[in-house]
Amino acid sequence: MTIRSSKTEYPIRDWQNMRDIALCIFLEITENDRKSHTILKEKFEESKRLGVVPDSRDRAFTERLVIGTLDRLITIDTVLGRFLRRPLRLLKPVIRGILRTGVYQLMYMDRVPASAACNEAVVLTKLHGLDGLGGLVNGVMRAVAREIDANSAKVTVFEENWQRYSVPKWLCRMVEDQYGADRAAEIFEAFLQERPETLRFNLSRTGAADPEEAERLIADSLRKDGIVLSRLDYPSLLAKAGQSVPEGMLPVVYEAKESGDITRTESFHKGWVTVQDPASAMVAACAAPGADDYIIDVCAAPGGKALALADRLMLLGGRGVVDARDVSAQKVALLDENVQRCGFTNIRTSVRDALKADEDSFYRADVLIADLPCSGIGVIAKKPDIKLNLEAFSIRELQQLQRDILSNISRFVKPRGRLVYSTCTITEEENEQNARWAADRLGFILKSEWKLLPSKDHDGFYIAVLEKRF
Repeated sequence: MTIRSSKTEYPIRDWQNMRDIALCIFLEITENDRKSHTILKEKFEESKRLGVVPDSRDRAFTERLVIGTLDRLITIDTVLGRFLRRPLRLLKPVIRGILRTGVYQLMYMDRVPASAACNEAVVLTKLHGLDGLGGLVNGVMRAVAREIDANSAKVTVFEENWQRYSVPKWLCRMVEDQYGADRAAEIFEAFLQERPETLRFNLSRTGAADPEEAERLIADSLRKDGIVLSRLDYPSLLAKAGQSVPEGMLPVVYEAKESGDITRTESFHKGWVTVQDPASAMVAACAAPGADDYIIDVCAAPGGKALALADRLMLLGGRGVVDARDVSAQKVALLDENVQRCGFTNIRTSVRDALKADEDSFYRADVLIADLPCSGIGVIAKKPDIKLNLEAFSIRELQQLQRDILSNISRFVKPRGRLVYSTCTITEEENEQNARWAADRLGFILKSEWKLLPSKDHDGFYIAVLEKRF
């Protein structure tokens, strides 16, 4: 992995060159610790301001080159190590980035001719004023291309799963220890699979007479806007994962296959749909709120779970309220944006720190939603830069942070009320161990739990429902 130094700017030299845009975004992520989804959005917005608007094909190429290279970075570095005379970490960052994105094209982008990938890598080298290193870049790229063309085992065979599936060695060992080698390989494979966008329907927002009619209205509206839909079968998904069906009403979630821009659809602007992973969307069903329940969501941004719970309360016809909170004004602004778009009037938002005492909230919540900060291993398929930044010691630190938050917010729950604890990770330390710790130390009974490991259908996710004893 890259050894990071002080931050350096990586300006885009040619806004007409999608490979240059991808290179500079990639360098911002790997060298300056920027988040992939944030910097991608930022650079495309900057492109628009400059009057250079990439079409959907160019934008898709750029996104795939950035995210794909991050996905396969450890594998790519393993291959590059076979063709470099000096360690990759000692090369100039721009040259590292050019070689990494170039080799990704050679190995994983079948529609890119090897000659184009090699030639464009040299063009980028010169574009960034590194003409003297053009020979090195050309030589390495063409050597890798020749080995791939010859179908050499040098490129296609890897000794270890961490190299084959491009995960940090420590993470590979930890997952193998917890789940066994075969199951771990399935998890790692899921990290690399592309998945369609998934949409949870806000059925109460249509004004339809019943949920079935609301579902038809939303689906018809999306199809009219060119979205190809496929309804998710939750009972089958849960059975496949060896999990039970929760007692609450299951969400209505559709896969948007071969979709365009969801945010441009009528349904999105009306607040009829929320982009949400099927595993995350289950929290409202597991919480199974009553019609008049007061629900506190302590780490609510960007708001998917709060919106799902508000929709559920509306469908039940009661006077229940969702009190959605987060630690910063920036996070709550994002939450407010989503609440306003969807038009829910039964959600209140506020800036509150879940680690700080809040006596006004003591013993008030019928349901407390605690989707707490975690390692995020379950969402690596969507955020591959997690693999760059996560360290082994972070797991124990996060477990302690989660316990500190749980110790504070457990006082918000009424006697016989429910605490719904969830994470988007798969480690025992952050999931099962914490649920049992809360039951043992904080006066709860563990009633039920679900664990979905990453798959082609959903993120990795954990949900535990605990009932307060007193």
